[in-house]
Amino acid sequence: MSRDRAKREMGARYGLDHSAVLLTGLGVIALSSCSSGTDVSIDNPAQISGPTIDEMIQAAIQADDGDHPGRQLYIDNCASCHDGSGVEAPTREAISLQGSEAIVRSLAFGIMQVQAEHLTPMERRHIAEYLGDPTAGSAVENAQANRCETDFNPGDALWTQWGSDQRNTRYAPHSTLSADQIETLELKWSFGFPGAARARSQPAATSTALFTGSQSGLVYALDRETGCIHWTYPAKAEVRVAPMIEVDAQGRAEMLYFGDFDANIYALNAQTGEALWVSSVKDHPAGTITGSPVLHDGRLFVPMSSLEVIDAYTPGYECCTFRGGMTAVDATTGETIWRMHTVAEPQERGVNSVGAKRFGPSGAPIWNSPTIDAKRGLLYAGTGENYSSPANDLSDAILAISMETGEIVWATQTIEGDAWNAACGPYGTTVNCPEEDGPDFDFGAPPILTTTAAGRDILLAGQKSGMIYGLDPEDGGKILWDMRKGRGGFNGGVHWGMATHKGQLFIGIADTPGNRFAVGDNRQGMHVKDITTNATVWSVIEPDKCDEPTHHCRTAVSAPPTVTDTAVFASTLNGIVKAYDIESGDTLWSFDTLRDFQTTNGVMARGGSIDSAGIVVVGEQVITNSGYDKFGQIPGNVLLVFGPEEDVKGE
Repeated sequence: MSRDRAKREMGARYGLDHSAVLLTGLGVIALSSCSSGTDVSIDNPAQISGPTIDEMIQAAIQADDGDHPGRQLYIDNCASCHDGSGVEAPTREAISLQGSEAIVRSLAFGIMQVQAEHLTPMERRHIAEYLGDPTAGSAVENAQANRCETDFNPGDALWTQWGSDQRNTRYAPHSTLSADQIETLELKWSFGFPGAARARSQPAATSTALFTGSQSGLVYALDRETGCIHWTYPAKAEVRVAPMIEVDAQGRAEMLYFGDFDANIYALNAQTGEALWVSSVKDHPAGTITGSPVLHDGRLFVPMSSLEVIDAYTPGYECCTFRGGMTAVDATTGETIWRMHTVAEPQERGVNSVGAKRFGPSGAPIWNSPTIDAKRGLLYAGTGENYSSPANDLSDAILAISMETGEIVWATQTIEGDAWNAACGPYGTTVNCPEEDGPDFDFGAPPILTTTAAGRDILLAGQKSGMIYGLDPEDGGKILWDMRKGRGGFNGGVHWGMATHKGQLFIGIADTPGNRFAVGDNRQGMHVKDITTNATVWSVIEPDKCDEPTHHCRTAVSAPPTVTDTAVFASTLNGIVKAYDIESGDTLWSFDTLRDFQTTNGVMARGGSIDSAGIVVVGEQVITNSGYDKFGQIPGNVLLVFGPEEDVKGE
């Protein structure tokens, strides 16, 4: 590797002009798979020990990995997706942040199992050791070394589930932040996830603790004031969902429920971290849990999604047989009460062009955390696209499901014929792409149940198409109104969620480019509508930070917003967290997380894209993850906790 190329790679990766790299005084950074470390942000010039950039460049020049046995295996089997062309694939740089053992597990048992099944165990290990960061620390060892020294009382429950409440409003009732305080928010502490390239488990919060999952599978109980570790629990796979807190009669955190990437469900004692039970809801080899489970009346409701949409990329894969759905689990025992599916049993439908069997219908997964309607005894959820032909009438739909029986009471489909998988489009292999080759316009966001000024219940649903719908839960999900707020895209439109408070709907728009079904201009940013009149309250279209077609530039709001009485909090794919004045939309506060952080647990940590998980606001704290490695986004591995300056008064 030439010296100039090394400089250019560093500059491109960290958003710097390569000619200025040697002038910044930054410290260690990871350069492809040659080395790993951390840099010191220009905005945060704390001194971190380690080699200088000159020394780093020299090491990169000298480290020629051309003879590594994993290099050609990577080129032949992985590079076509991970060197920048795969729609959903993490980049090679993101993968290189992980340890080699984590990559081996992914190839042998995880998300890359189908793509790597033709490789021998030794070939998988060669690839993992070629890509993996040899300095990535053990999450278990790190947790043991950073324990709290005080006894743990889990405290009063404040933010108990993904959407804050059963209606998924994402309103933060326990925030005490005034507008003046928000303007002075500063970083109080940060926590680094060892060997991780993403941080996407939205924390649950009590008066004393934060509960969060991680890419390694460790679930943490962290002290809210200091970030020290009260306890950890080793799940069997990555925990990307938001933990669900069950409270006792006094409102204190008693139990913790969550799911992992291998479709296991866990019930833990909130004080000790000990497991009461562990149960699998997996009914397909590619089954997983993306949406966070919710609890009501002694039952956990678990949405069912799948990795098969990615497996279909492989021409020899027999696509597709996964069926989306919902599973009800007894919260005391972990036993399954009922299970419903969004498609009928798939039938064999000939073979594809390389001779692999075809099956359908399939797909229509549920990616989102369900919404509870206790008054009607219903559970609401949005579905995704079908994976194979024929497309059915429950994909891209809002479903009303009986909490008692699992029966579908009504369904409102907004887009017909949306069958799509990773084999489709300009980056796909096309072999397993269904004949519909649809827009992939899921409901990744859950519907919100709220009430109009006239006292009428209404469901608010945002779609990746950029369309917003008002549905009548009293009239079989009849569409009362619709509006376009974004052009639509692979990450939305509306991707992961919206928020509502006092008759207003807060809509984050991503409008990521590249979807041929997109309509109109890019409207990435934050938009607020009156849910009764549909009038626009205010609208802010966020400009890109730079001109390059990368996530470092895109100020797209894909993660769900969170609303308090004074502000709307949102986060972006280029790593910005922001607070808007709730009345005017003016910016109260903004923080760029694309930097390195000195963490409470001593892990080298860096922010990245913020996606999937939303911001949590409790008391005077604002809490967010930073780092997301899918879709070529910016990897990161940090949890950040902000608070106001000490001398500024709250409400």
